[in-house]
Amino acid sequence: GLSRFTSLGVALLLAVSYQHIFFSQNARGYIGHVLFSVLASGLLLKALQTDRLRYWVMYAAAMLLNFASLIISAYVLAAHVLVAAVALALAYRAGKPLAPAFRRLAAVFTVVGFLAFHLYALILPSVYVRATVAYSDGAQQSGSGSGYFSIFSPDFAGELLRSLTVGIGLGEGPLAAIVILAALLVMAVGYVAMLRHQWALTLALTAPGLANAAFIVISGLTFSPRIFLTLLPLAIIAAVQGVHSLSTIVAGLMSGRLQRALPVAATALAVFLVAAVSLSSLRWYYSVPKQPYRATLEYLETQRQSEDIVIVVDLAEQGYRYYADRMGVRENEGYFVVQTVEELDSLVSAQTSHDRYLVTTLTRFLRSRKPELERRITRDWSILQTFPGSIGNGQITVWVESP
Repeated sequence: GLSRFTSLGVALLLAVSYQHIFFSQNARGYIGHVLFSVLASGLLLKALQTDRLRYWVMYAAAMLLNFASLIISAYVLAAHVLVAAVALALAYRAGKPLAPAFRRLAAVFTVVGFLAFHLYALILPSVYVRATVAYSDGAQQSGSGSGYFSIFSPDFAGELLRSLTVGIGLGEGPLAAIVILAALLVMAVGYVAMLRHQWALTLALTAPGLANAAFIVISGLTFSPRIFLTLLPLAIIAAVQGVHSLSTIVAGLMSGRLQRALPVAATALAVFLVAAVSLSSLRWYYSVPKQPYRATLEYLETQRQSEDIVIVVDLAEQGYRYYADRMGVRENEGYFVVQTVEELDSLVSAQTSHDRYLVTTLTRFLRSRKPELERRITRDWSILQTFPGSIGNGQITVWVESP
């Protein structure tokens, strides 16, 4: 397994990773879910190894806090049941008594499951409706969904590439693809080593994501990539372990002090280099808002004349309205909101202003929710200015009518 020194390297990389920092500033509970998933997994292993009451109690508390963060912690609990079942099977093969461990595991899992069920009992019908309606492929095609991803779609592959490369500042070109491929190979080596040295923790961190993905595929649902955020610690651990394992193999070809020093030195160097790159990429993150509505409004208010109008489309409505109210720009005077092609055509034909500006954001969602409206905009309007945002597809685009 990893030494304490390299474990600190894993913690450092997680702390400065773009994805961790992004979701740390998001109130949806995903970082809490990651924290308590890792903590509960470690506590389960400690409880299985020592069979001390305090670790069982701490495990139950960590899992309840996990459920309080996100309901998808059910996948983590299912993974832990799987780990426990495998551990019991191995103990049975070794001729060890199973009854005491089985009773404790059954009691702990029952208590956690019972309390978690009551935590969500009142909203379970709403959760079911949300999962089967808003996240269905049909909802995306009909326009009633919010533009989530299908697991095998090119859009998901593109978003995955974007979310990985934005944290290392390489863009989305060939160099980024080469770096990601090399990192995946190192992670594969590290993952195999993790299975050999600590199969239970590796399984506990892997199984929730696999179970979640299997459920999505079998149910034909769409999803947001953030639900797989628990795989981030696993990926970082595998990467650091991979560097350590590969450098150990190379060190085996040497002798003396260099043989002992190389694995530690190579791992430390890799950790600090990646941490430095990640930290440098955060300059862009902190210089760009998640969605630049304020900058867009300020730009439009300097560009447009009093008789000009601004047309705000689809998902840009709420954010634009929020900042417009604070800047004293009134709806149906300084700007108008449209949700359909008919509303856009009606507004354009009714206005005789000198210039018209149109504002869009989250265009991938617009394309999946309202394809006719998206096609009309790209056909009849030209991009005037684009303001970058740090969330995926969150840039705001200002359009003018094509000549």
